[in-house]
Amino acid sequence: MKFNQIVCAAAMASLLSSALYADENKKSPQSAVPAPVVGGAIVDITATAVLATGYRATKLIGSDIYNKEGDKVGQVDDFIIGSDNNVSFAVISVGGFLGMGNRLVAVPANLFTSNKKGQVVFPNGKKGDLEALPEFRYAE
Repeated sequence: MKFNQIVCAAAMASLLSSALYADENKKSPQSAVPAPVVGGAIVDITATAVLATGYRATKLIGSDIYNKEGDKVGQVDDFIIGSDNNVSFAVISVGGFLGMGNRLVAVPANLFTSNKKGQVVFPNGKKGDLEALPEFRYAE
């Protein structure tokens, strides 16, 4: 029994080694197709700490906007991101009463700041000034 196992192992080794050392000049139609990659190895790992400063848009949308006197002058409705990947405009909901009759205006985002309470502040804004701006409409 042991002898049969040795003979089988030798035969398999012989067959496999002949396949490994086959002549490269004898190409079969299948040899033109590269073999699929079955595994991989991690060559290098680089850990980078990312420090992001700023505000999450999801937390700002719907926030009330105040002027430097503390008066509510509008509400953040949306943000417009320019082709340079920066927020270029804040879309503000102004006017109206209890959510009815309000309209949208666009204000350059760099005009906004925040205060110690974490509120959105439009320092020199007055409600009347924002309501006087032309209405903003989304392109369709």
